[in-house]
Amino acid sequence: MTAKAPLVSVIIPAWNLWDLTRGCLESLHAHTPGGVLEIIVVDNGSTDATASDLEPLGRALFGELFRPIRLPENKGFAVASNLGAAQARAGRLLFLNNDTLVTPGWLPPLLRALDDDTRLGAVGPLLLYPDTDRVQHCGIAFTPSLSTEHLYANFPAAHPAVAARRPLQAITGAALLMERGLFADCGGFHDGYLNGSEDLELCWRIRERGLKVACVAESRVYHMESRTPGRRDHDAANAARLNRRCSGCFGPDLHKLARRDGFELALTPWLETYLTLPPAREAELLADHADFEPGRCWQALQADPLWQSGYELLAAFLEEHGKYLEASGVRLLHCYFFPTLPGYRRLALVAAQAGNPDLAGQAARKIEHVTGLLEDPEPLVRKARGLARWARRAGEREVGALYEGWLTDLGLPLEGDEPDGPDE
Repeated sequence: MTAKAPLVSVIIPAWNLWDLTRGCLESLHAHTPGGVLEIIVVDNGSTDATASDLEPLGRALFGELFRPIRLPENKGFAVASNLGAAQARAGRLLFLNNDTLVTPGWLPPLLRALDDDTRLGAVGPLLLYPDTDRVQHCGIAFTPSLSTEHLYANFPAAHPAVAARRPLQAITGAALLMERGLFADCGGFHDGYLNGSEDLELCWRIRERGLKVACVAESRVYHMESRTPGRRDHDAANAARLNRRCSGCFGPDLHKLARRDGFELALTPWLETYLTLPPAREAELLADHADFEPGRCWQALQADPLWQSGYELLAAFLEEHGKYLEASGVRLLHCYFFPTLPGYRRLALVAAQAGNPDLAGQAARKIEHVTGLLEDPEPLVRKARGLARWARRAGEREVGALYEGWLTDLGLPLEGDEPDGPDE
């Protein structure tokens, strides 16, 4: 009797970091029925225990459904993923980073999503940070300058905005499920990228065929995020290649996605975008907490993670009572959601008081970086003017008013000779 074919081929590129790969494989075995998955691990020339321990563990966990591929050197994510896809036997492919841990019930929601909507070309799970249960990824959003962000990163996983279905231009390749035939039709991952932007181009190729991509929040996977050494070394080159190959394929959407969920876009003095609550909601929350109580304040921040005053109130209370470790955690979230130089300075101080030199050093480096940007404001002015003109032409009044207000606050004219529009 012929064995039943697996439903999904899971393709896991790996390069060293054996402990992470082992944890990923063990979680797949623990939280997926037997015989459902074919596991293909493409070892990119690892020099650690991956080389010796991968195949014995894989065979022990998955038997004949485990298939290792060993490369003599590190060929990167795209090449490894394409090689794994070429060897896959299932009709659906799941590309999965080795620094992930699946959770109970993770797979059925992804399969149902593809089964129930023929317009979906690719889906991914909700990715969470393992130490906080906060969002790492529920979709990729594009700022007005076309930089990418993980939408609602660091929101509590239970927040209603996290679970909402929304139109997305891209999802991460860290955990992406799609039909094998569609992957081949799209040409796979373009191998000119070096561990970055391959997933953006693939999502564009999917949407180019009239299909959609989506995050399925009912499926939850923990992601340690970018543990591979040198993961960000090629970001600038990858972005330039993406711009050449997919110029005009992506458009700013962070402000639109945020508006759908009742949030607003704001700018730092160095033109970094961030989200805020509408002023009326901020004032309402502040009035509700006139009689401050720390536990109630923390609960309010779970329901409204963009309540700016709440972080300041809670952090100040904790510092007053000498609870510097807890205060540094609150300050860190505050700085993540609301980047300001005073916020980073306070975080550096409190982190040092908490005995966390690594966090204090991160804050100090951010202060140095931002200070350098503000010392030469001319590039920022050119960028703001170009984006303000693009927004007016595109009918994006909200975005245009944001950049025009930034210029007005500096006492600068709105017009200049800069090129218009967002730059990828």
